[in-house]
Formats: sequence, C-alpha cells, structure tokens
Amino acid sequence: MTAPRRQLVLRHQLVERADGVAIAAVEVGPPGAPAWVIAHGAGSSARFVVEAFAVPVLASGARLVTYDLRGHGASSAVRDPVAHHLEQQVGDLEAVAGSIPGPVEVVGGVSLGAHAAVRALARRSAGGVRGPLSDVEVVVACLPAWTGPSIAGTGPHAGNAAEARRVGIPAVIDRLRVAAGMPAWLQATLLADYPRHDPASLAATLEALDGGEAPTEQELRTLPVPLAVVGWPEDPGHPLAVARRWAALASPSPVGRLLIHDLDDDLAALGRRAVEMVRACRG
Repeated sequence: MTAPRRQLVLRHQLVERADGVAIAAVEVGPPGAPAWVIAHGAGSSARFVVEAFAVPVLASGARLVTYDLRGHGASSAVRDPVAHHLEQQVGDLEAVAGSIPGPVEVVGGVSLGAHAAVRALARRSAGGVRGPLSDVEVVVACLPAWTGPSIAGTGPHAGNAAEARRVGIPAVIDRLRVAAGMPAWLQATLLADYPRHDPASLAATLEALDGGEAPTEQELRTLPVPLAVVGWPEDPGHPLAVARRWAALASPSPVGRLLIHDLDDDLAALGRRAVEMVRACRG
C-alpha cells in the first residue's frame, strides 16, 4: 500500500510531434524550479511516474515533468511497432523537454524511459549543438533492461511480445488479475495502467522491445554528464548486472540498489533512491 502523499497540483499539456503524434505531458511543482524530465517504461504511465517521483523530486527543490509514452494513456494511439523504436522514444522525450519553460537539470527514466534518456544525452554529446537538454547536469537510469541491440526471440521481453501477439492485451489483463506471486504494487500498477492504453498500441510497444535497441557501451562511455543508476536483483527483465554495467561504463558510479518489494509500502521509494543517486553524482 502506497503511503499517503500531499495533494499535488498537476498541469497538463499536449505536445504535438511532426509525425502527427500528440504526447500527453504533465508537470507538477513550482513553475520556476529547475525541471526533472522522467519517462516511464513500456506499459506504465505518467501516473506511475508522478506517484513514484513527484514528492521526492519536489522535496529536492525541483519540479517534475513526465508524459505518457506514444501509444500509452492520453497520448496518441500508435499501432505500428516500427513507430515505437528507440529513436522515436528519444524524439518524444526531447519534444517534451523542449516544450517547457526554464532549464532541464535532470533527465531520466525507468526501463525503456531510461534507454531513451541515455540515448538522448549521448546524442547531445555527439552533436555538439544546443538543444532542450543542453543544461542537463545528470542523467538518471532506473532499471535498465539491456545494452546495445537485443536479440529478437530471446529473453522476457520476447515472451511479453509473443503473449501480446498470441492472445491480445485484454487476455493479458485477465491473466494479470489472477497472477500469483507477483509483487502487490506491481500487479496493482499494471492493472491500473494497462486498461488505460490502446490495446493495439500497447501490443506494438511490446513487440518493438523484442529485438529493440538500448544505448551502446560506446554511448555510455561518452555521456557528457554523470549517470545515476538504480537497479534491483529480482527481475529478469531488468537484471542488476545490467545496472552495474551501465554504472561502470559511464562514470563509474555506485548503483542505488532496491529490492522489488521495497515498493510494496510506498512507490516513492524508487523516486527517493533516484534523488539520492543524483545527489551522489553531484558530490
């Protein structure tokens, strides 16, 4: 059960992309404060990011900006897996960051969101031009899933994609309702978020992860800012070894470690650990 939190005032906007996709963004915290732009993972939502990150980020003196990924929640339906590749995710993150006033001091994400944030900062380093992420001081990666290109048909992400193709998202939701052994917070989160997504778009997102890209070792080595990493050991889809490898390649820096059940009582445990790791990167 998530601990009670103070009432948060959310400010909503739609960010229009050149490909016609509208990204539903949400902002919470003092409008003049430096921004943290945090992207969620596949199947999750801006709702989860607010629940997990808002209170810790606001307590650090910043404001939180997040958004529903394309094909998720209040963002446009996107039913072609090709339109969910990492480059499109990077473009959406940059568009959201560019739509808000004031500096973005931290950019990051969870799982797929972390992949997009690191790729975006690596692009900044390679491009040498100013853009919406020019003022970023730290990039935060929670629960990175793999490094570089993945192999289609292998691993838990391939299994998720195969299930979505075989039975459809409504049947996946029915399975989740009766799943045994899943952490209570994770089951509740998936059952809160999956029905909010366009089923064909969510299936396309899951399919795009099978054989999809993540930041390469070279990109991690050449990041222009410190990398704050958070990982946990009990999830085969987000191995702790990957989090440790990212930290070693990028900084090196310590990994903020959580247990998956640490979120049972309070989802903000994830946000607090991320804030702690960003603070450690800043010395």
